[in-house]
Amino acid sequence: MKIYRAIQELSHDIGRFRETLTAGSAERWAGLCGFDGFVDSFIRMNRPASMAEFGPKVAQAAGIAASYSVTHEGNRFGGNGPLFVSALHDLFGGHIDLRYAGGVGADEMEPLFAEALEPRLTAVYPMAPPAQTDCLEFTDGKVMLNDFGPCGEITLSRLIEVMGEAEYQRVVDDADFFVAVNWGKLPNVGDIWADIANRRAAGPQAGTRVPFFMDLAEFEHRSSSDVQQLLSLLPRVTEVFSSILSFNLKEAWQMGDVFGGDFGGKKDPDDVAQLAAFLKDHIAVDRIVIHPNSGAACASSEGLVYVPGPYCESPLISTGAGDNFGAGCLAGHLLGLDDSGMLLTGNAASGFYVRTGRSASFSDLAALIDQWRTGTLPERL
Repeated sequence: MKIYRAIQELSHDIGRFRETLTAGSAERWAGLCGFDGFVDSFIRMNRPASMAEFGPKVAQAAGIAASYSVTHEGNRFGGNGPLFVSALHDLFGGHIDLRYAGGVGADEMEPLFAEALEPRLTAVYPMAPPAQTDCLEFTDGKVMLNDFGPCGEITLSRLIEVMGEAEYQRVVDDADFFVAVNWGKLPNVGDIWADIANRRAAGPQAGTRVPFFMDLAEFEHRSSSDVQQLLSLLPRVTEVFSSILSFNLKEAWQMGDVFGGDFGGKKDPDDVAQLAAFLKDHIAVDRIVIHPNSGAACASSEGLVYVPGPYCESPLISTGAGDNFGAGCLAGHLLGLDDSGMLLTGNAASGFYVRTGRSASFSDLAALIDQWRTGTLPERL
């Protein structure tokens, strides 16, 4: 087990890390990503500004009423998948082919998504109208208020209808990676994951274990039977692909509870790493990744590692930070970095995003790492 608590402890790896990022890749990868889509309405909480203050005030107001000061910051395209592919495109500077299927429009992309994603995508397959999220942004976290209505329209039959049988099979056969995020909001998406695995296993690329990156997102409302169905699906995904399952810390605590773990509320790097190892022992995937706000842990056949993050005390934006982290992890993995390098790429991508409100390039990450290790990294870039 390797627990790195400060970026300086990784000094022996940073040179190789920067060299890899600077070189990028001569190969142009192609991937299929999906499957959600949300319109995010951002609401900045002014007073109280923190979740720690807000929670008790709401509890005290139960049965009566309360009023709080906020700033409406407008609507943006959202959903884990759209934010993930946007970040992945920017990391590679567009030198990557991204195909997206999901809830970005009923028959064609809605304008909010088209403006943001059309320049970044090789192809898009609109499956359903986007769902709606009101994002309450606090200084110490966020509360997502979701209207999941259209999420039930994301089904395997709809995917095949939109893509066409021949195109769907070709994309699955040719993809160098897959991104499947927000299982927690998409009740029928497990059928899509299983079908992709089965088609890939029966196709010309059978035996080529390309990455399959999964992020469940918040799944507290999913039933125990839903979770068990997911767990029974993952061995097949791992049989066919190199599987990466990513959690934020709260989600990891919830999954730990499924197996009788006692990790709730534990945030120390050692505890986070031990939770990753615990989940790896119980879930049939190649890599378990957990990303609290201050770092990230990974458990795999390489071992167990925790890497610190460039913590931001007052993020400009937090919605999308986890998706930028995931895109950074996948990018690092595609570039051939080990688990430490993969986590460092994810942490730096997230750290850049919360300081700027935009996704990073590889050169942005290298510059951030330089400032971070010299102690000159500001709250805003």
